Amino acid sequence: MPEPSTLHRALILTAERSSDQPAIIDGSVTLGYNQLVNAVESAAGQLERAGLSAGANIGMLLPNSAEFAIWFFAITRLAAVAVPLSEALKTRELATHISHAGVSALVTNRALRETAVAALTDADQPSMPLLMAGQESLDHRCTARPPSADDPALALRSSGSTGVPKLVMRTHRNLLFETERLTEALAMGPGDRVLGVAPFSHVNGLMRSLVAAVLSGATLVTRAGFERSDVARVIRDQRISVFVGVPFMFAMLADARWPTPVDLSSLRLCLSASAPLKPAVSRRFHDRYGCHVLQLYGTTETGSIAVNLGAADALESVGRPLPGIDVRIVGESGEPLPPRTQGTIGILSPAAATGYQGSTEATGHAFRDGWFFPGDVGFIDDGGRLHLVGRTSLFINRGGFKVNPEEVESVLAEHPLVRDAAVTGVDTDAGDQRIRAYVVVDAPCDETALIAFCRERLADYKLPSTIEFRASLPRTVTGKLLRAQL
Repeated sequence: MPEPSTLHRALILTAERSSDQPAIIDGSVTLGYNQLVNAVESAAGQLERAGLSAGANIGMLLPNSAEFAIWFFAITRLAAVAVPLSEALKTRELATHISHAGVSALVTNRALRETAVAALTDADQPSMPLLMAGQESLDHRCTARPPSADDPALALRSSGSTGVPKLVMRTHRNLLFETERLTEALAMGPGDRVLGVAPFSHVNGLMRSLVAAVLSGATLVTRAGFERSDVARVIRDQRISVFVGVPFMFAMLADARWPTPVDLSSLRLCLSASAPLKPAVSRRFHDRYGCHVLQLYGTTETGSIAVNLGAADALESVGRPLPGIDVRIVGESGEPLPPRTQGTIGILSPAAATGYQGSTEATGHAFRDGWFFPGDVGFIDDGGRLHLVGRTSLFINRGGFKVNPEEVESVLAEHPLVRDAAVTGVDTDAGDQRIRAYVVVDAPCDETALIAFCRERLADYKLPSTIEFRASLPRTVTGKLLRAQL
């Protein structure tokens, strides 16, 4: 049988092979694969009737749910482009994302409708089509031409290596290559139940949980947010076998104080991505539940790159590159470096985007001769495993999300009493970072008030954990902040 060339075709073929398998379990709702295909066709028809067509960028403001999966596949069925938007974003942030991504329609649900309307108004696009998930009618089917392999399918914002938000567009071909290589490496298939708790609005939850589960014929069990007691219960009751998350999730479970022992013995594979995982967290998790947490490395621009499978003796590694993906370590002049030598990481992958939309300068900085350079520093050991050492950029890893310190600094500077502000990341035992702010104020102001001010303007994961008051901040004569001296 020929390999599928699009997400839609892959979904159809999976449904034919797994017609008796539950595709998605979302609370009390269970969708079989044939039901999922029908719902996707109906939602695509709804988009079509709203005047949308191939190439349109369609925003998705939805929580982790069966609805998210339906509308993601429906948008790509139309040969349009899915633009996932985090429900954690505040109105102004959503408006900025909507404008930057060139969104021409927005899909949301009843619970988030007010947020969506406010964001569209703030973006000066109140008349944009707003479609409501959960109202699909099987009376209408999509009549549009099927997509082709090189049609764009997914657009996500990325900080890349420079810190300036950029739009990354990946095609059906890119996404299928990543999914096929990843599910083969993980041996993911109809016998698996995959926990979908990492946010689907982020590449980690979307590609490594939702898409990987559905297109491998596994069963995706969705959760709208991470609460450790709830997640432990779902793993136990649903017999979850694959859990792809972020470091803080595994740290929370590893260190939980349960009133009675918790049975997570169904887990055969736990993968952590989006931020470095400390080996101590993996060991503590293994000591309690019998399963090591292994690292996966990927980027928004390239998808999944490498995964550490079964290397409990090298937990600090992110493993070997997936088949068909090349990783090299280069020096300052671009020369390849030998094993065990630290340098800049370069990635060559058929799953990668070819540049940033509308940003020639940023594209030239990160994409060179077919290779992508994410700004990460690392080395390859004698066993061919990749190790991450750090980043050339200043981004903060907070619970699996990347936080631009300059964005938080800008919001703090809007406070009428703040004269100067700086933000840094501080490593935690959980393997990610917390946000520390340093501020100079013109009049007495307490930490609680400043954090409340930020909370009105920033997603919770961007909020400072602590604020330190200073008489001044270290800067050069030209005004450049000397972060190392904070």
